[in-house]
Amino acid sequence: MTNKKGSIMNRTLTGLLAATLLVAVVSCGSDDDESSPSQPSPSDTDATTEAPPGTGATDGEGVDVTLVLGTLGDDFYKAIECGAKLASEELGVNLAVQAPTAFDATLQIPIVNAIAATGPDAVIIAPNDNTALFEPLQSLTDDGSQLVLVDTTLADASIAAGHIGSDYVLYGQQGAQEIARLMGDEGKVLGIFAPPGVSTNDLGREGFLAEMENHPDIEVLEVEFSSGEAGKSAEIVSSVLAANPDLTGVFTFNGGDAPGVVTALSEADAAGDVSFVSGDAQPFQVEQLQDGDVGALIVQQARTMGELSIQYAIDAINGVDVPDETALPTIVATVDNLDEPDVANNLYQGC
Repeated sequence: MTNKKGSIMNRTLTGLLAATLLVAVVSCGSDDDESSPSQPSPSDTDATTEAPPGTGATDGEGVDVTLVLGTLGDDFYKAIECGAKLASEELGVNLAVQAPTAFDATLQIPIVNAIAATGPDAVIIAPNDNTALFEPLQSLTDDGSQLVLVDTTLADASIAAGHIGSDYVLYGQQGAQEIARLMGDEGKVLGIFAPPGVSTNDLGREGFLAEMENHPDIEVLEVEFSSGEAGKSAEIVSSVLAANPDLTGVFTFNGGDAPGVVTALSEADAAGDVSFVSGDAQPFQVEQLQDGDVGALIVQQARTMGELSIQYAIDAINGVDVPDETALPTIVATVDNLDEPDVANNLYQGC
């Protein structure tokens, strides 16, 4: 808090894997839960890397920024919110946070329309659909607000100053590699993703299916769709198991689907025969990993996304170019490496 001008970007990237930092830069364009005591803030971690190119050390004192999350109650979004709050407190930003009650574009659009009427200096949003949110967000930018996209993006992102997310193709590839490893590189696998139109899942599905081509002895069943709803994923797994009793692996891109998968496998008495890998690292998923219900988690650097999004918003407000695309590498968590700093520091926690 003593050096608002320069410290935030170094602190922001502390949580990254120093040896594997991936920042993809294309031409530059214009429920509060208490954190677990074991979850350090980014300033407590050891490794420090330089900020991505194009970011300035601009003071955000008095700047009004609104963060719109994908949904309430999700620990991934709580971690993004935490990172944004930490950066806002350090840089003097007035931060407001809103979210729909479900991951649904029809619920998010009215929130965006209401925010536009208040005229914030910038809006940071994880859009719930890559096309449905375009016009509401375009109206917002037409009125002078800067726009930064975090996690999900738009099919036409030209109205945004920049997008910060994960390398979602890598995310899907890592999921495929881990489930193939647990399956012994043979058998039948089911992938569950959000419906088409959610940019992160579209890319993750691409990476998952491409990597599965490298495992010819694994039969990939038709992809199923669920928007992180445990009830839906439980129905999917139960149905697929009934049609494919020799199923040997399941991968879910979204952590919200994990409880449904675990429940369905348990009820079918198939947990010992079907390996399971999930994206995300919400607290209940970490418990699943520790209990052996899931074999690996694919972890995003959510808190870092939140911190970077604030700095990018400030830069955009002040006319400083920011990267069009910033892609942070995802991390494979297993029961064996769960306590290693690069993993432990990125498990999803609120502030």
